[in-house]
Formats: sequence, structure tokens, C-alpha cells
Amino acid sequence: MKLGQLLKISVDTLKKAGIEAPITDSQLLIAYTLKIPRWKLITEKNIEISDEKVSKVLNLINLRSKGIPVAYITKRKEFFGIKFYVDKRVLIPRPETEILVEKVLEKLKDRDRKIVGLDIGVGSGAISIALLKNISNLFMYGVDISEDALKVAKINAKLKFVNDRLKLLKSNLFSNLEKNIKFDFIVSNPPYISREDYINLKIEVKMEPKVALLSGKKGLAFYERIISISPKYLKNNGFVAVEIGYNQGKDVKNLFIENKFKNIEIYKDLNGIDRVVIGYK
Repeated sequence: MKLGQLLKISVDTLKKAGIEAPITDSQLLIAYTLKIPRWKLITEKNIEISDEKVSKVLNLINLRSKGIPVAYITKRKEFFGIKFYVDKRVLIPRPETEILVEKVLEKLKDRDRKIVGLDIGVGSGAISIALLKNISNLFMYGVDISEDALKVAKINAKLKFVNDRLKLLKSNLFSNLEKNIKFDFIVSNPPYISREDYINLKIEVKMEPKVALLSGKKGLAFYERIISISPKYLKNNGFVAVEIGYNQGKDVKNLFIENKFKNIEIYKDLNGIDRVVIGYK
């Protein structure tokens, strides 16, 4: 079968299954299976693909047609220019979370002393590792309630050669941290989906760990706990930076205000949606 034919069959299959981005997903899965760059799917449509490789591609397309995310099929996802290992044990890193990393980097630039940060809900390690790869004098603590997630974060820390600067701990938020430890900043992309919104999520999102998505009736439960407890663990003028849901900016900013944070800012993503809130102790 020619490459162009294989692409057409794949796209048609995903369209029929109601997959949102059938062309992109087909290209990604074919390129992954055949170990070729995506541009070859456009320029070399007439090359012949063996029956064995066609079968492998169509098996993956079948998985995608059932709603399994591409990242779980390929076991990889790029975030902040870094390729991460991911599987069903962790939330898939999203482009909008890169705004959180960018803003934290802006706040930390030009600091020449040792910086110590905490990542709450470390998951795959994407946020911590992206920060560590960009700041050489940074040491991160990453906590998560999920042992499975911590195993994935450990894999990525080793793959990206930052395991000597990332301490991973099983902890329900702050519960297993040393009581006298102080951080320059705390960063988190916590679960923030309300029960109502969870019901309406796409099937592929529901395949991600529920514990990493759902946060009480209004989606604010984790913000309330993180923002109220974090001052005990922050150095003077330390800050908390959190990613938020599309309609949570005002509520999360009010939580910062109630807990006496200062210089509170809401930052929007590329679509003009409130995405990150940062406040200083």
C-alpha cells in the first residue's frame, strides 16, 4: 500500500469515529510507527509501505478511534520544547500549561543564588523539569499523592538528567514535607474540574487519571487548601503560581486576597482566557 493511501484510510477511520483532529492524529501515528518525519507524509505519498507496517499503523489508528489519546499510544508528549515520557498513570501535559512555566521563569530570572521550589501534583514532572532545564541554580521538590505518577516523574527526571535536582515525595499536598522547610516559590497545576464540568468532558480526557482532574463541586477545593497552607512554607516575598480553569480567575484571586497575598496577577493564555494566577506572600 502506498503511503498516501494509508493516510487516507487512517483519516477516514478517525473521522468516522468522531475524532476531533483526524488528519493531525493520523499523521502523528503514522510518522511514529514508520519512524519518519511528518513532512514525508506530504512529499512522499507514493512510497510503498509493507503489509506488516500497514497493519501496525492501523492497529494504532483503531486504538485512537476508541478515544485513547495519541500521547498514551505513542508514550510521548512534547512540552516546553522537551519530549516527555507519558502513559495512562499521568495527566498529559498541555500547551496552555506552558504559560505557567513561562510566568514562573519570568519571576525567577536574574536570581543568582540557589532557588528552591515546590511543585504540587508533580504528575509526569513536566513543569518541574521544564523549570530545571531553564534554571541551573534551581532545586525542585515534587509531590504527588499518586505513587504511579511519581514513578513516571522519576523516569522523566532521569531521561532529562535532572534527577539530582528533583526530589520526589509521595504527599497529600504538604502533608509529608519537613515542617521547617521554606520555598522561594510554589507552583501547581492542580485538579480543577468541577463535578458538573467533568460529566461533559470528552471521552479521551476521561481516560486520564480522574484524581488529576476532579476537584470538588466547584473545582476550587485544591486551590483553597494550597493557597491557605502555602504561606507556612514560603520564604518572605515568595510566591505561589497556579494554573486555573477558564472561569476560575476571580474566585482564585479572591482566595489569594483572603489569605493576605499581595501583588496578585491573573495572566491570560493565547486565546485570551484566564490561565494563571500568581500571588506573593
